[in-house]
Amino acid sequence: MYRRSLLAAALGAVPVAAAWSQDYPSRPVRVIVGFPPGGGTDLVARPMAQGIQAPLGQTVVVDNKGGANGSVGLEAVAKSAPDGYTLGHVNSSVVLTNPLLYRNLTVNVERDLAPICTVADSAVVLAVPADLPAKDLREFVALAKSKPQELHFGSGGLGSVDHLSFEVLRRQTGVDFMHVPYRGGGPALNDMLGGRIQLMISGYGMYKGQVDAGRLRIIAILGRTRHPALPDVPTAIEQGWPDLVVMSWQGIMAPANTPVPVLEKLEGAYRQALAVPETSKLLESLGYFPSFRGRREMATLIREETAKWTAIIGELNIRLD
Repeated sequence: MYRRSLLAAALGAVPVAAAWSQDYPSRPVRVIVGFPPGGGTDLVARPMAQGIQAPLGQTVVVDNKGGANGSVGLEAVAKSAPDGYTLGHVNSSVVLTNPLLYRNLTVNVERDLAPICTVADSAVVLAVPADLPAKDLREFVALAKSKPQELHFGSGGLGSVDHLSFEVLRRQTGVDFMHVPYRGGGPALNDMLGGRIQLMISGYGMYKGQVDAGRLRIIAILGRTRHPALPDVPTAIEQGWPDLVVMSWQGIMAPANTPVPVLEKLEGAYRQALAVPETSKLLESLGYFPSFRGRREMATLIREETAKWTAIIGELNIRLD
């Protein structure tokens, strides 16, 4: 009789869980961004959060929790209840390179988080102040070599994709910069506009407004092809550096053990949001390639990209504590 009672309870739990998932979401959803407002990740997270409101039928709020190159926000997601009401909008550095660079992270991406989807890929670009006397990458490298340790590079944090991209740039071109890490791309951009740093590397979306205003210049794309938003800007490959290629992406993750029906509903909501022509056009105008990969594809991407960055970081011998 006891065994029959356990079996009945277990079978009875299935429709209860299914009914709960069907009711999801019944209140607002929070999307945590592990960087300050104004950075490249934040610029994508906000229109995507707005875009999933209609499919979900609920308000979606963006919550910026900057610090430790996105790890503070990621930890907040991992420690949240696995009920679909707290998500993380992440970039690739948070889930790929941070675990390879920091010894004492409290979050294990594979164990503590569940992938939902990717939403955008970004060819990384090199941005400089418009008044810097360098119109392309060749001129920039020559200028930097003529002033060793006099020019400053600003990153969104130690170990971020922009920092690692700079390390690849430094290794391949021989430039010698002072590296100034910030708590996010937004603060670094403010300092570049203020004349305190002379180079940033990130997604174009972060710089578009200032490029349009004539305050910044893009001198190279670190992708294999030019971007439609920057048809006149050549890649580093075109300018003589065939191996200077760095790509990054952004995606959505939930706490581990979030029910599969909830993950599927969220995956579908983001798929719908990205299919809206206005959303895709907005992302392209910001310098991103709209790129939807579902839960399984994103999990595969994380495994493959982790292997790639493991090799790069090992070659550069970078380790952060």
